Amino acid sequence: MTELRIDAGKAERIIAQTLRGEKGIPPADAAAMAANICRRLTMAMPTSPSLDRYRIISREPPVGDGFASAVAKKLTEGKSELWNASELWELVYNQGRHLRTN
Repeated sequence: MTELRIDAGKAERIIAQTLRGEKGIPPADAAAMAANICRRLTMAMPTSPSLDRYRIISREPPVGDGFASAVAKKLTEGKSELWNASELWELVYNQGRHLRTN
């Protein structure tokens, strides 16, 4: 399902213009109806954040040698431990989309 995001004020103006232009509703009535429609749409919106921005990372590393080779390379670069932890986390995050689903 496609998500549609639009500013409430802009939506009210578009709806009011449509009601006036296509249905011949007087401007004050069209504005009131548009505000009511937008209020109802706002109340129908989900209150919890969408999960499409999250990735579930498996306990096991991905199959294949790409990830293992990248980790080995990071560990042998000879930089500080703090830097290694940061870089390894970035590596896991970046390659997380390639992990197999269970």
